[in-house]
Amino acid sequence: MAKLPRRKCANKECRQWFHPIREGQIVCSYQCASAVGKEQTRKAREAAQRKAQSLQRAAEKKERATWRQRKAAVKPLKHWIDLTQRAVNDICRETELAEGLGCISCGTKTAFAWHAGHYRTTAAAGHLRFTRFNIHLQCDVCNVYKSGNIEAYRTALVERYGEAAVLALENNNTPHRWTVEELKEIRLAALADLRALKKAGGRMKPELIEILRMRWQRLRIYRRPGSVLVDYRIPAQFCSYLSVHRILLNEHSIPPVCT
Repeated sequence: MAKLPRRKCANKECRQWFHPIREGQIVCSYQCASAVGKEQTRKAREAAQRKAQSLQRAAEKKERATWRQRKAAVKPLKHWIDLTQRAVNDICRETELAEGLGCISCGTKTAFAWHAGHYRTTAAAGHLRFTRFNIHLQCDVCNVYKSGNIEAYRTALVERYGEAAVLALENNNTPHRWTVEELKEIRLAALADLRALKKAGGRMKPELIEILRMRWQRLRIYRRPGSVLVDYRIPAQFCSYLSVHRILLNEHSIPPVCT
């Protein structure tokens, strides 16, 4: 029988060269075999423990997700409406601030706090609570202390969009009952655009603002296309966001949620 080529001992504390006497021999002595066996047993035990811990974490994660779903299922519709309203108000307010616009009612550009004011209130026209044409930037004085300052609000809307558009908004009384799925879709879209706007530092070019508006117009949220825009700069990362994420959608991506 030919002599097997020499090799190094598999024991890390030995690592001596030796000539194996049989195929598959990896150690030079019984002592090294015992040490290697103990090391392999330790590694196998640790791997089994890691696997058990991983399975336990996965089970706990699944259990938490199930619990969250159960809690979400019993939450009233008003809870989801309020969450969505906050997200939509945030993107409406921050977008107009990025455009350099002031209060829709009094025109001021300095306020203690900025609000997203509804022309037709959510109590009177709940089907328009997410309609972007119905939501504009307002200062805290007009929105809170003057109860919306509706007369000046309407005058500004007519100057900005025309009498016909305002009358169409005022005569839109088609009821709509929101569903949890619709609210989730609107909320996620608003939060995605808000993150992109904050990442861009609040500076947007007119064409990019128009892309956002065209997208939200299909959701019946954003202002109608064609409104006057102010030229703002925007970093390159927001341009990449527009091209990679869900801004440029095809006509069948997001169905309208309200007619």
